[in-house]
Amino acid sequence: MINVVDPSGTAYHGVHHQIWATIARHLPRRSWSSAGRDYVPGALNFSLFINLDSDVLMSHGVADKNYLWRKTDDGGRALTAGHRTDVLVPGPMLQRRVTRSRALTLDADHVHSVGWPRLDLLLARERQLRARLRRRGRRRPRVLWAPTHDFVKKGEEQFTISSFPAFQEYLEPLREHFDVEVSEHPRNRGVGNSKRPTTDQLIDADVVISDFGTMVYEAWALGKQVIFPYWINGEALTRAHRRAAENTIYTERLGLHADSFDELVAMIHERREPGPQLGKFLDDYLDPRYRGTSGKRIADLLLRLDRERNG
Repeated sequence: MINVVDPSGTAYHGVHHQIWATIARHLPRRSWSSAGRDYVPGALNFSLFINLDSDVLMSHGVADKNYLWRKTDDGGRALTAGHRTDVLVPGPMLQRRVTRSRALTLDADHVHSVGWPRLDLLLARERQLRARLRRRGRRRPRVLWAPTHDFVKKGEEQFTISSFPAFQEYLEPLREHFDVEVSEHPRNRGVGNSKRPTTDQLIDADVVISDFGTMVYEAWALGKQVIFPYWINGEALTRAHRRAAENTIYTERLGLHADSFDELVAMIHERREPGPQLGKFLDDYLDPRYRGTSGKRIADLLLRLDRERNG
């Protein structure tokens, strides 16, 4: 039996529900259940949150952010604390990092590349909306600003590495050129945020302005133009998340990095393309074998791990 450790009552409950739904649809009935936040002895416990005890962990977001290297209060590593035996990662890049890390104690047989299950939902929804999108014809480009939350501060200066809230002052000038929507992180949701589902906002967008979170990878995987407002948080991000994939994006300036608001506007008008190195990076980060089929890959893997554990 698979027990899904559920973070009910938190800001991430909706994210958990959406991700798990893409996996559960490939599982047999009565092969899983949930006891809330509790670890169930004898079951294969699965969680999307590193602070909740489980046997198998997959992060609730696809971005690296050194999430798998988080420490516990006693200075240990959260990934290998408690009952943890297996971790699911989006692709070969993180698979290598975890396996080779001296700080972690998981070997290659317990670090599994599975892709990203929210892409199953996004790609299916994109197919549903394709006819509607084709009927639109010529229009102003549709821009989505989707920042990561600013709750975590870095260094002695306690600087934020998010484009929230600094980019807010550019929204009205941006609307002079383009149709603009906003999708704030669940931890920053407030007045003025669109009520539309983020999935539809992302699919409808021609351009995504973001910084270092899940939305960056999802937009790239959908073929969207992604622009980083480097003039706001670029220098901060070159100092943050050392060794993480996002640090590589900023230090090597993978994709499109605008050094001013005017350059960002020009990038959109010119439909500027990212360099060829981005495709290689993305295939290494998001396993192309499971794009659109990640939920089934994870379901099959959980069933196998449950059989191996319980016979």
